[in-house]
Amino acid sequence: MNGIIGMTELTLDTELTPEQREYLGMAKTSADHLLVVINDILDFSKIEAGKLDLERIPFDLRNNLDDTAATLALRAHKQGLELACHVLPDVPDKLVGDPGRLWQILVNLIGNAIKFTEQGEVVLRVERQWQTADEACLHFAVSDTGIGISPDKQSALFDAFSQVDTSTTRRYGGTGLGLAISSQLVAMMGGRIWVDSEVGVGSTFHFEARFGLAVAEGELPYAIELSALQDLPVLVVDDNATNRRILEEVLTNWRMHPTVVDSGQAALAALEQAQHDGAPFALVLLDAMMPEMDGFTLAEQIMQRSELAEATLMMLSSADQHRDAMRCREMGLAAYMTKPIKQSELQNTIITSLGVTPYWPQPASMPVPVYETASNARPRRLHILVAEDSVVNQTLAVRLLERRGHTVEVASSGVQALATLNAQRFDVVLMDVQMPEMDGLEATETIRAQEQATGDHIPIIAMTAHVMQGDRERCLEAGMDDYVAKPIRADILFATIECLLPDAISTTSEPSPQIEAPMAELFDRAATLRRVDGDRELLREVVDLFREACTEMLEEIDHAIHKQDTVRLRQLAHTLKGEASNFGAAATVEAALRLEMMGRDEDLANASAAYADLTNMLERLIPALITFGEEEEPS
Repeated sequence: MNGIIGMTELTLDTELTPEQREYLGMAKTSADHLLVVINDILDFSKIEAGKLDLERIPFDLRNNLDDTAATLALRAHKQGLELACHVLPDVPDKLVGDPGRLWQILVNLIGNAIKFTEQGEVVLRVERQWQTADEACLHFAVSDTGIGISPDKQSALFDAFSQVDTSTTRRYGGTGLGLAISSQLVAMMGGRIWVDSEVGVGSTFHFEARFGLAVAEGELPYAIELSALQDLPVLVVDDNATNRRILEEVLTNWRMHPTVVDSGQAALAALEQAQHDGAPFALVLLDAMMPEMDGFTLAEQIMQRSELAEATLMMLSSADQHRDAMRCREMGLAAYMTKPIKQSELQNTIITSLGVTPYWPQPASMPVPVYETASNARPRRLHILVAEDSVVNQTLAVRLLERRGHTVEVASSGVQALATLNAQRFDVVLMDVQMPEMDGLEATETIRAQEQATGDHIPIIAMTAHVMQGDRERCLEAGMDDYVAKPIRADILFATIECLLPDAISTTSEPSPQIEAPMAELFDRAATLRRVDGDRELLREVVDLFREACTEMLEEIDHAIHKQDTVRLRQLAHTLKGEASNFGAAATVEAALRLEMMGRDEDLANASAAYADLTNMLERLIPALITFGEEEEPS
């Protein structure tokens, strides 16, 4: 097993297609889990002797369950089964317990459900039984539509080396040890396990378990601020009722407006009605495998009708992944995702597919940015301080501002920003939130405290790649006047400055932000040009700086992983993520985000594999950016 894992890791370090990397990643994850299972079986004697102790460490429940379902998805899909994971919204996310043992229980129950089910679905459902200030009891239920178990056989299920009968053992295999181990692990978690089943209908295995609470409920690590997508009308097309219910619940929790239908014909009718009502759907989530009219046929019909074709189409599939992914690319669909869907990946894919930069709505007391300017306005040159530690982002901001006639000074930390402000007068400050020595929030608080004695007030605009829930409030509480999200967009940056300084209007009118679909697999060509205001020379300079910065940061990230320096890892990955987002490089941003979250969670168990993924993405991204920068501008 160690040989399999080692050779898989070596293969992951070579040049691979995205599908090959996904398959090998799943193979390695499965091999890692199988090795754990082997060791767990050896631990059975320890359980019997009362010598096995459970860990108590913080972990993210939803990510843990998503990874568990992904591990088993291929087995389910090969049998033509739907595999779904439904975690109710009130279930706390950050728990304290033993995620490895929880994984072992779930793999056993879901694996059995797949093994004994020939058609239909397998669903994992998690709900909260009760919760106190520091503890929660959760109820897990794994349901299937399989062969079922007769009442007289159910009592022996949780005994060691027991199967329902010998014919079942011959047909389906297995030692009969898994449920016995699971039963004892559940008991160690302060819960109980039981089964409801009917022959020929299916089974539901239940268990309860207690966990500590790591953080306050609602403090979700991947809770991306989705205000830019608030009230977005979304059509969900899936013939499976469970999948429809889960997607409807998830999208509603994100404050979107989902409509769910069960067939291609119903989808076309809903699209036509929405168009007739003047409220067309902006996004359509399509199930690839549906009777009568599958997702691809439906997509073709939508794309052929000009009045419906403006909707962004995303395909969800649980079948032949490589074939479906290739077909999606050929058809020009915005995105393709494999079931069961991870919530964090669904969020990121929706944002990337729509080309929306998440924003925070302005408070009622603040003016709304204006994106079109009066042609007779007289622009004023501004003296602007850019406080930013990233060389790439420094260069991009400086060059964009200088092209509009403004003069710019740069500070690489909050401490430098304060010193520069004390030495010179500026009209406005662009302040990065996360910087070494002193971050942007602390620097702003210090500036506002000093201004109380002088009566001055310099406008400060936050710049950050953070899009986490609550960041906007923290910026405003620190005394910042406004916010622009990275990657920096010229139109939004200038509109924000103009909002705070109306006499600083540029003579060049900027277009309103538009929702655009990505134009390339590795990065967004249109967004990349837009962020450098169409300047190819600036693009080449920024790409060159990005290449140099990546070389240094990759070495430092590798060093941080080997030194177990989670703080430094988080800082470096965050910086690299922000710089890659300038190019709309969604896959690279996601790879950097994984490392950033590992640093924040102080969990480096899979950091080496995540580092290899990030390195591979950059090795593909940078040459593509260089080639794009050297292309001739269209005549």
